[in-house]
Amino acid sequence: MTIDELRQLLNPLDASPTECDGMTRLCHTQLFRHNIPHQVYRGSCRVDTQLIPLHFWIDLMEGLEGWCVDYRLGMWIRDKKLDVPHGVFNLAAFSQIHYQGKAIEMPPLPESLFQVLMLAPNSP
Repeated sequence: MTIDELRQLLNPLDASPTECDGMTRLCHTQLFRHNIPHQVYRGSCRVDTQLIPLHFWIDLMEGLEGWCVDYRLGMWIRDKKLDVPHGVFNLAAFSQIHYQGKAIEMPPLPESLFQVLMLAPNSP
């Protein structure tokens, strides 16, 4: 799968009203369903001088090493002038971003919970 195809698969999830843990669960579930090798992480992230003490993200694997999935990093950064990546990106292009954490096991979401997390706050 190409990076553009990955973005087409995952970008629609960005509309979910979730923070980093919920968004990571949604992305992990989609990647799992499509048999795309990846690893979920829990840890911290430093963006320039700002530290996010608890954060979740995904590293891609098997031919896509160095690519990261993180749709919620920007929601925690107070300085909007910082260049913060969003979505599926090559981590090497962002030298000011430093993730530190541990790989974790995360079961994919059941379909019913996946759909609930995708509901907009004012949906019927």
